[in-house]
Amino acid sequence: MTTDFEQVLIDNDVPTTEAGIADKFRTVLADSGSTIVNNSDYSPFWRLISAIATKPVLWLVQLLIKSVMPQFFLKTVGESFIELWGDSYNCPRKQSQFLKGRVVFTREDTAGDFTVPAGTVVYTDLINNIVYRVITDIDAIFQDGEAGLIVSVTSEKAETAYNLESGYFSNCDLGGVAVTNPDNWIDQVGADIEEIEAYRTRIRNAFNTLSHYHTDGVYKYLISSWVGVSESNIWFQHDAPRGPGTANAYILFDLNAPAESYLETINRQISEEGYHGHGDDVIAYKMPETEHDLIATLYFSDTLLDEEKDAKKTQVYNAIYAAFRGNAAYEVTLTEPFSRFSFTNLAGELFDLFDGIEDIEFNLSSIVSALTIPRLSSLTVVEG
Repeated sequence: MTTDFEQVLIDNDVPTTEAGIADKFRTVLADSGSTIVNNSDYSPFWRLISAIATKPVLWLVQLLIKSVMPQFFLKTVGESFIELWGDSYNCPRKQSQFLKGRVVFTREDTAGDFTVPAGTVVYTDLINNIVYRVITDIDAIFQDGEAGLIVSVTSEKAETAYNLESGYFSNCDLGGVAVTNPDNWIDQVGADIEEIEAYRTRIRNAFNTLSHYHTDGVYKYLISSWVGVSESNIWFQHDAPRGPGTANAYILFDLNAPAESYLETINRQISEEGYHGHGDDVIAYKMPETEHDLIATLYFSDTLLDEEKDAKKTQVYNAIYAAFRGNAAYEVTLTEPFSRFSFTNLAGELFDLFDGIEDIEFNLSSIVSALTIPRLSSLTVVEG
């Protein structure tokens, strides 16, 4: 249901069209006893006077309808004013931030010292025509005989898309040195500025904090205040999992967020600040995962060259990983808890994304999930 602000003004006898404002102007003139003889619509004098009286009012009325009245309601407030709404409920908007993490450099020739200078760029292969880069923060030195080196890095841009799974950052321009991002490599997730609809939902949940009795809304408000946690990715188990007065909150973290450190902080905050409602015992957990080994077999058009087929296989690989929340480079249907993930639907999306593929076969049928999130333990893309 949309709010018709123009109808609100009409219902309160406020004209919203030029003709309506002109009629009101004539009424005001008549009521004031003023008489204008040459008030024909063809009179240059009357057209001038009417325009002077009606045009500014029309502009103000339309400004009121389109830009002012919507800001009075959380449902319709726009980008320019929504942060004022958030401030009123102590709910600041989550800002963009750079990813910070650690990569591992290795070398085969371990003789002598070797410096990986600050500012060294570590980058991915092309992912949907984009190369993602992270940059080393400090000078790091291989000591004589040392083969491996862990170095802190910061993303080139403040974006969620940099929260990639292990193995994606595998390139650097240092001769004789290899690099990769290992498991659990992220210390601080990269993030875009919070989307307005997600922020609107968090502010609505903040309404619950005005009450002395806290339930789902307050817990969602608290947990989703962390960057990398979306309000829509929190599920509750209410049926006293540890006995009467207990509940669990299961969180699906965005991409490769450092879940364990987040959970430790979130649970400490819940415990220390004394939120209640489900009972005195609420614990946040990472959404349980189910692991799947997936093989995708692609059948190509005969017109494609071998090099084009190899490129398509890489692109399909990354797009499938995007569906399983391994990257954010492609717009495909994501795996979700309490849902059926259809490989038929995924195949259709891959056909739309990439030309030259005649057929796609998967070794798995649909994945039905409950309070779990499907993940890939392995993915193989081969040519049929």
